[in-house]
Amino acid sequence: MKFQDIVRTVVYTAITFIATVLLVIETPATGGYFNLGEASIYVIAFISSPIVAGVSSGLGPALADLVLGYWYFAPATFVIKFCEGFVVSKLAMYIRNRGSTLIRIATASTGVILSLIVAIFLSFGGGVIEAEFSWAPTTLLGITLPIPSFRVVLPAYIWLIIAFAIASLSIAVLARIRPDVFPMAIGGGIMVLGYFFYEYFISNPLILGREAIAALFEVPVNIGQFTVGMLIAYPVVQFIEKARGFRS
Repeated sequence: MKFQDIVRTVVYTAITFIATVLLVIETPATGGYFNLGEASIYVIAFISSPIVAGVSSGLGPALADLVLGYWYFAPATFVIKFCEGFVVSKLAMYIRNRGSTLIRIATASTGVILSLIVAIFLSFGGGVIEAEFSWAPTTLLGITLPIPSFRVVLPAYIWLIIAFAIASLSIAVLARIRPDVFPMAIGGGIMVLGYFFYEYFISNPLILGREAIAALFEVPVNIGQFTVGMLIAYPVVQFIEKARGFRS
């Protein structure tokens, strides 16, 4: 790694760390938390090499886990978000070098496949829907404030259907705008699945002593997290791409 890449990695690590700790909303069922770190990962992935994007995307959020007290997530965070940043950067490079037609087709196909998976394999059972209102502590810029929180308890398969339906719709619709969202969506999928498997097999049953199935409650939260990240990162990436074109 060149000296310039080392400097970039340090700077980008600081950025992903700050973006992660800026807003923290905890998910009680899994001990995880919602944050804005995805936006910084996506932007960095579009402006840097895969290895720089991977290291800074993994290291910054992992340090945030340690600082915020979520130490049990730090090792998984580094691996998951390293893969996320690396893959997004690789796909972004592919789009620039090969064009967007194939990416548009892949994006639409991904949405259709996810919808079929939900319809065929996840439509089972039944259950009762419950709703509960409470006040949840939220940390913003180091200040803890109580905010209204609506807690909805749904059967696990309903959460999965909602989560993947939203993801499929978002990917299919955004694919018609620009292909840049495809790398972000794939990176978000890596993040969602990575944390689900880690919480299901390791953190919930082995570290936190919670039900493994509670990892399902983190799925819609993480999908919301990477969706918000895409909405923030997309205009920033478009601005950067236009600036690059103008300079060239």
